[in-house]
Amino acid sequence: MHLKSEILEINKIIHDTTIQNKYNDVDTLIQETFTHYEKDISVCCNIFHSSGLHITESQICSNRELTNVWLTKEPHVRFFFYLTGSSCVKNGAGNESYTHRAGMLQRNFLDTEGAGGTMIIKPNVELHHIVIKMSLDFYINLLKSEHWIDNDVFHNYVLSGKPENRPNETLSIDIKTLQIIQDITNSEDIIEHRYHFFKLKLKELLFTIHQQTQYGKNTPELASSPSDSLDKIKSYLTLHIDNPPTSAELAKVFLMNEKKLKQSFKEKYGKTIYAFVVKLRMEKAKKLLMENYNVNELAVLLGYQSVSHFIKVFKNYYGCTPKDAQNKYQNITQSKAE
Repeated sequence: MHLKSEILEINKIIHDTTIQNKYNDVDTLIQETFTHYEKDISVCCNIFHSSGLHITESQICSNRELTNVWLTKEPHVRFFFYLTGSSCVKNGAGNESYTHRAGMLQRNFLDTEGAGGTMIIKPNVELHHIVIKMSLDFYINLLKSEHWIDNDVFHNYVLSGKPENRPNETLSIDIKTLQIIQDITNSEDIIEHRYHFFKLKLKELLFTIHQQTQYGKNTPELASSPSDSLDKIKSYLTLHIDNPPTSAELAKVFLMNEKKLKQSFKEKYGKTIYAFVVKLRMEKAKKLLMENYNVNELAVLLGYQSVSHFIKVFKNYYGCTPKDAQNKYQNITQSKAE
């Protein structure tokens, strides 16, 4: 499988890689980094690849318009996670043109015919996205013993082995999906068996997406005809918990009446927008406490103006202080080790 991505205005190739299509039970995961800095442009990409697997995390910021052209040869399954910013795609999958937005998750089964395109990055946009590509053989063998996916419509389309150059299926990123892709890209602490770690996380990621689409309310739609649903607003909030927008800002972004937005959100999810943001922040705080972040670090990471405010919200939510909760986790860990 040959994969190439380049930015025309700076005449730089981000990656030009050929990997084997075949899935291997045991393999070495290779990590590479592409960086380019000049006065008005910053491009930083982390690239991970092995036989049948290619993952790119890109962060791009520019004061002028940039054009990113990409192409992937051979049949493959692609998942695209858009975390920050927006961009326009010309002649993408299904020969469609559409706009990317933060909170968008796209998936598709493609071959060379539908596996290329041109992304236009507007000036002064901070872009952050992650693209996961798996060869057909890698994808099939990764999931061959996972019976939970047997009735999945997208999975059975892939098993057909015949990409039809369909438009991308577009979903919304939720907190569980976000945590998994962050675990994958922020895995520097995994020194040994990192390839196996990636495979486990990919299975977890695909399981989570399957649960959302088969049993939840994350219904696929076409990227070229999106509707600003409440699920997209929920996804947008998930990606901005460190600096959550006000209801007025949300209404402006999603072109909705603010009062109607607040009423509809509470009716659908059973809590106010503020309560939902608190829930997301507290879930992330609990996870980070178990990773030994201290209270000061948590307050900053979660976007609280003061440590005391964060402690107050945490105690109201969980009934104990962050330090008490962390001590409890550590005592449990120590007792299991003895």
